[in-house]
Amino acid sequence: MISVIIPVYNVEEYLYVCLNSVLKQTYQDFEIICIDDASTDSSAEILEYFTQKDSRIRILKNDSNKGPGYSRNKGLKVAQGKYISFLDADDWFSPDTFEILVEKTEQENLDVLLFKNIVYYEESQDFGFERYYDMEFMDKFENIVFNHWDLDKTKLFVMSNASWGKFYLKSFLDCNNIFFPNENLIHEDNPFFYKVITSADRISIIDKYLYNRRRRNGSIMTLNNERLFDNIDISYKILDVFFEDKELYEYYKKEVLITIFRSIFKGKYSQIEDEFKEEFFKRIQEAYKVFIKKYGLYKDIRENVSKEILEFFRFDDIINEIINK
Repeated sequence: MISVIIPVYNVEEYLYVCLNSVLKQTYQDFEIICIDDASTDSSAEILEYFTQKDSRIRILKNDSNKGPGYSRNKGLKVAQGKYISFLDADDWFSPDTFEILVEKTEQENLDVLLFKNIVYYEESQDFGFERYYDMEFMDKFENIVFNHWDLDKTKLFVMSNASWGKFYLKSFLDCNNIFFPNENLIHEDNPFFYKVITSADRISIIDKYLYNRRRRNGSIMTLNNERLFDNIDISYKILDVFFEDKELYEYYKKEVLITIFRSIFKGKYSQIEDEFKEEFFKRIQEAYKVFIKKYGLYKDIRENVSKEILEFFRFDDIINEIINK
């Protein structure tokens, strides 16, 4: 059986399409666990309607808005399926998704199966293909079993780190104690993904577009405000994943630090609205102190992060401040 876990928050316009895409699967051995994250629209009523329609649908409720990571964890704790699939409530599956995923996963005895997604641009009503896996990667790894040691180091940090687009063996997640951050943070998928991909012994990928992802205004992924501060807290959680195993950190430290400083710090700083830039800048300088004092990363940062980024966020000023204190 597959446990499909769906966090739900104010998505009344999209829930019918989302839930029906599961109910109409060609493979019918599943349960649907919906976590109502304190919705204020009619999402709760729609969920109740669907529970009357199909007994395989279960509703869990959060007493306040806790975010998708907390909600997915809540679903994972009660899931009864052999396999786990995550679905965002504004997205939907292609009709034969489960049939294809179960057959491939059982055939290869996989911990994790990766697949591709189609993106639907709501404003223009156009479809496109998101290419998180380049042709070189697909040519090398499609339909073979691999683990992260088989990858070029940099590939790990350009792959899709979304929780959807992947099919998980639940016993693998349980044995490795893999959960999302419980805090209400955006990009909570990142530490989850790195823990999954570095823990799995048997991974494979198929060249099929099975997940339909909706891009819309107002979704978490389109926020461009102070919520981007969450990326600093997420950077700590990414580091924690790699610090669990010294060998793992030493192997990936350059790629981890480059990802954090270039993509999360410089990248998000360039996206954030002007009114939040000064506060974000200060938060990054505070993050320097955490990296140096808690993680002992002064030397690693010096050796692996570009001089341009360190100068931009005044790394030397922070070092002098720490020394003077």
